[in-house]
Amino acid sequence: MMIKLYGSACGTDISALSKEIPEEWLTAWNTSHKIGKNEKNALLSLSALSLLHRAGADGTLAYGENGRPYFEERTCDFSITHTQNYVFCAIIEGEEPMRIGIDAEDLGRPDFSNLEEMVARWFGENEQSVFLASPTKETFLRLWTRKEAYVKYTGEGLKVLSKIDTVSLETQGDIRFFDYREGDILLSVCAPRGTEAPQKVQIKEKE
Repeated sequence: MMIKLYGSACGTDISALSKEIPEEWLTAWNTSHKIGKNEKNALLSLSALSLLHRAGADGTLAYGENGRPYFEERTCDFSITHTQNYVFCAIIEGEEPMRIGIDAEDLGRPDFSNLEEMVARWFGENEQSVFLASPTKETFLRLWTRKEAYVKYTGEGLKVLSKIDTVSLETQGDIRFFDYREGDILLSVCAPRGTEAPQKVQIKEKE
């Protein structure tokens, strides 16, 4: 199994992005998304699909019950994420069906002011111990990216965030995490145990 990571700046024009994405992907996207007043989220989502296409991923795009995108062929899986200005994707390929999950958070985010309260609400016992050993915003966001990467890996959605403990999952389960920092952006990848470390994040600009 091989994992590759890619990242790029978010696009700025929905019409231009739509032209960069395969028509069948765009059709699948349109069935699961509405632009409406949330143009920024649409830009980020379409930018991620554009990056996925430029990264060479190929397959029949579909969306699961919880909104997780995937390829129906299953021998190539991917996960996408974004911050306010950048998008990232992780791609895993192999002969057997597999999963991958990725999440990114910006250390500059202003909406993590009451960390202790959020830790008590969302983190498992082992995660809380890790945070209390180093109670910083970076520690919190590192654990948070792992949690979101895991639920993207499983496809369960954010509703189970408070029910999982990524520390015990990695110790006892069949998954492992890979962590990266690109400037002020923290990235976590959740992959099957035994997977080799992903290739380092590549900023893939438009040609």
